[in-house]
Amino acid sequence: MKLRSMYLVLVLLLRPSFVCAQSDDGFGSAHKIEGGHFSIYYKIGVDPRGLIQQMNVSHTDEILSGLSVDKSSDDHRLSSMAEVLFARASDILDLHVYSYKGSIKIFSTLKELTNYYYKLYHAPGPGSGYAFYVDDNKSIYISAEYFRRDVLGHEIGNAIMSGYFVVMPSLKIQEVLAGYIEYQLKKSE
Repeated sequence: MKLRSMYLVLVLLLRPSFVCAQSDDGFGSAHKIEGGHFSIYYKIGVDPRGLIQQMNVSHTDEILSGLSVDKSSDDHRLSSMAEVLFARASDILDLHVYSYKGSIKIFSTLKELTNYYYKLYHAPGPGSGYAFYVDDNKSIYISAEYFRRDVLGHEIGNAIMSGYFVVMPSLKIQEVLAGYIEYQLKKSE
């Protein structure tokens, strides 16, 4: 009992510093787009049209997801493309989390992304090198340079798993499943 109490105190003492680090991710003044499953933030200097081109959601993706891309504006287009990818990733895994709400935060450069990753985890960079998912604030962090549907799909898969499983599978299994989404999205380009 004493050991459990000490553990709880330790967790409560260390937790605020981690939460503070996450809340100061630099996206306070970023452009925000509200969508169904994601709020998308991108920093000043990031070109939304470039993101749309890199994301390259195809007509086939729209058909397979049962959704269509709203082309009325760049913001709507980017948001609806993320929704199409969410639906595709859900179908690929056969895991459907209808109530999921999170965010996609797009750094201007890979260097900014790796610097933020280091700030959070004191490690050189995310495993994929291009993006990572933080379950505590339900955010996908990605660089504009690598804003591709396969990379984003991988991280969306991590988000779906965190919203679906009560007890998370091991990290290796999570990465295998997310890697499968990435593979399927690359294969269907």
